[in-house]
Amino acid sequence: MSTEAQARTGERAETSGDDSRHGPIAQFLISWSPLSAILLAYAVAGWVSAPLETGDGATTNRVGAPLHVSGPAVADERLFGAVPTVWLQERLLAGSPQWYDAIAALVYVTHFVTIPLLTTLVWFRLRERFTSWLVAVLSMSFLGIAIYVAYPAAPPWLASESGDIGPVERISHVGWDYLHLDVVGRLTQLGQDGSNPVAAMPSLHAGAALLVALFLWPSVSRWARGALLAYAVTMAAVLVYTGEHYVADVLAGWLVAALALGLASTLAPTSLARRARVGT
Repeated sequence: MSTEAQARTGERAETSGDDSRHGPIAQFLISWSPLSAILLAYAVAGWVSAPLETGDGATTNRVGAPLHVSGPAVADERLFGAVPTVWLQERLLAGSPQWYDAIAALVYVTHFVTIPLLTTLVWFRLRERFTSWLVAVLSMSFLGIAIYVAYPAAPPWLASESGDIGPVERISHVGWDYLHLDVVGRLTQLGQDGSNPVAAMPSLHAGAALLVALFLWPSVSRWARGALLAYAVTMAAVLVYTGEHYVADVLAGWLVAALALGLASTLAPTSLARRARVGT
């Protein structure tokens, strides 16, 4: 058998995976199972950062890293002449939710479904790229979470509470009131209350949106590429406006996503790339 035929045979085997042995529900669960490692890593990072959240006067987390409050704000102010979150909320925050708050709430919540949905899509439709996707999303998450432990940072809403920057409210949930879905807003707040409040640098919300866009780039049309990039930019704007992240956090999240994708292309190249090397 020629090397090209062997490559084609290997690609078919990789793409088919376990289709003949497992039903769609089992495959769905199989595709999601590696993502549980991200939840475990978040839990560990939350435990490490817990002393900074209890209000008992602790100045460092459990590995001795201090809380950074002013650094990201200073970086934003040097870039723009003002803290963008403060500037935006001064001009856009009204006494009641507006239509753009509803858009912000919708865009913000997509973060919690985008990674699982794309994982399923890649498993069923782009199986030859599944390993590459896993390497990308896991490495982005683990690197980001490791930075949370080494560099705990306060987001704009928390820095505002301590008086380190101007008035900022955490408003990523208020748009649900405009949509008359206040129960969703309360659920969003409940989830935020149970999350690590000093996991701001880098922004994995922003990183995940860009990672999705860059990963799907070779597989979609020109129109879809534009939509994906618009999604990544819109997510960044939403995160800054709603007080969740500084621009510096967003840029760091994008950098982590790019590094993760580069690592995936090196460690887990697609079957198409492997076949090209075999044929040379």
